[in-house]
Amino acid sequence: MKATEARKLLGVGRDAPPHAIKKAFRHLAMLWHPDRNPATEAHEMFSRLNAACDLLLEPFEQETVHADDRNGSHASKANSRGMDRNQDIELDIEQLCLGGKAEVVLESGVECVECAGQGHQEHEHSQLCGHCQGSGRVRHGKHLGRCDDCDGRGYSRRIRCPQCSGSGRQISRRVLTVIIPPGMLPDDELRLKGEGYAPVSGKGRSGDLRLRIQLRPHPLYALEGNDITLNRPVSVFVLLGGGSISVPSPVGQHDINIEPGAATSREQDISGAGIPARGKRAAGKLRVRLVPVLPCSPTPALIKLYRTLQSEIGQMESTVLPELTAWERRWLSGSKV
Repeated sequence: MKATEARKLLGVGRDAPPHAIKKAFRHLAMLWHPDRNPATEAHEMFSRLNAACDLLLEPFEQETVHADDRNGSHASKANSRGMDRNQDIELDIEQLCLGGKAEVVLESGVECVECAGQGHQEHEHSQLCGHCQGSGRVRHGKHLGRCDDCDGRGYSRRIRCPQCSGSGRQISRRVLTVIIPPGMLPDDELRLKGEGYAPVSGKGRSGDLRLRIQLRPHPLYALEGNDITLNRPVSVFVLLGGGSISVPSPVGQHDINIEPGAATSREQDISGAGIPARGKRAAGKLRVRLVPVLPCSPTPALIKLYRTLQSEIGQMESTVLPELTAWERRWLSGSKV
């Protein structure tokens, strides 16, 4: 490959500095890496990009070595580094709080073992082309065109590899166990050194695996920043008269005291019981939304208690039920204020 062809391939000018050459290569490599691009020509194109980058960077690397030699050091050409790999990992809210282990499935494109990456296999005798079924023509949009698998003959000794469907590549899956530290939040990133893509040249180290945290939906808990929220049903009598109740959390159970008050929904926080602190980030809260629950299907004994309670309340109705008193005075006394 000539330098003019390499510059054209990478889209850089004649006087492009090393950082511009590397930036252009990284952009195109993301588009043409075989593990990202399923096109049959992706592998060849990626190899050409890598060769073009090496060719254009070679003069700069030679100059660096020459300058170092004058200072008495013996620098050598740096080995290439594989590309980083980006992937999401979905975790439960319990894993964000407690940490632990999680498994990640890594998929990579590898050379097909059946056809050695050729995409086709050779038979001793000619066979009917499986792609065009012997017609020699296949449909391209609205038109019929020549079948590329058999060059329009309808038969061929070369057949498309059934294992890789002619791509020359197969998907290899690898399960990786990841250690999750406590205190992670959605969109945080875990970086695993050396678990990314291998360098194309075969020299140097592999890139890194960057895992972005995603939160799996939970039937009880929700996340707001680093605060954990949940709805806790509470008897209306506890809300009225106060008392102690237990509240669940991803790390265990908490007991909280409820002050006497109105029988309406209210919130109560438990400091430090949310997502644990991590780095400079403080621990979150557990925000408990108390939801009043009324009794249903009362028994005769319970009805008797209700009537006794109502009789007691009736003697101080204007104080404890001011809205009811005001309504009855307005609409039951005949007054039309």
